[in-house]
Amino acid sequence: MIKKNKNKSEFIKVAIAISCFMGFFIIIFVSFWWSGLKDSNTTKIKFSETTILNIGTYEKLISGIIQDNTIHNKITRITKSIVDHPYVKAARVSKHYPSEIRIEIMERQPIAIVNIEPMVLLDEFGFVLPDLGNLNNYDLPIMSNFNSDKELYPSGDKAKSVKVIECISLLSKLKRQYVGLYDNLSEIKVSSSNEIELILADQPTQIFLGNEDINFRINILREFEKELKPKTISNFSYVDIRYDNQVIAKRRNS
Repeated sequence: MIKKNKNKSEFIKVAIAISCFMGFFIIIFVSFWWSGLKDSNTTKIKFSETTILNIGTYEKLISGIIQDNTIHNKITRITKSIVDHPYVKAARVSKHYPSEIRIEIMERQPIAIVNIEPMVLLDEFGFVLPDLGNLNNYDLPIMSNFNSDKELYPSGDKAKSVKVIECISLLSKLKRQYVGLYDNLSEIKVSSSNEIELILADQPTQIFLGNEDINFRINILREFEKELKPKTISNFSYVDIRYDNQVIAKRRNS
């Protein structure tokens, strides 16, 4: 009976030793597997849909980071590389199990083209978007007669010209609240006396806004257009709303 108990005790000890050894082996295996899995997380990149620049542009920005296995904090580095691009308003980079990095990009939407050399795009907040060979992709109002000093248009930053920002603010409001006028706008320019003038696209109608109370005068223009229906502002060669309590307009010759 004693011998039986002794054999049983030794068997238990061996079983425990084998279990410990197997457990240790499993831990090592899992550690290597998880380490390899973490290393492969950067091999599969998934971008959200973009509408301004193609995804290839952003892939080039991070290709060096993805391929360099010596770089730590890759998520942080990828995020910075994407966000630093002048066409990016915001970005979110996240790691997803088991081997995927997702990159969501919110791009800046061009709203106008500044007629300087070289031409630049501006978004609705006045941020400068450099020409990447994509100017022909947009049918946007041209901003003319503005200060052409290149230092006023730092790539990726807000334009420094007060008048440019004022006109961008006007265009942004038109795009939100007076879409018909914005979509029909060919050009916005400033005169030698710093007054704002709009030129329509379907007919070269000139709209003189002056340089004061611009939002108020836009509201007058909208009310004037409502009274014209079914005709439109394009039936006039010019509309002058620079003066209080009156609209001066000249009908286009038939």
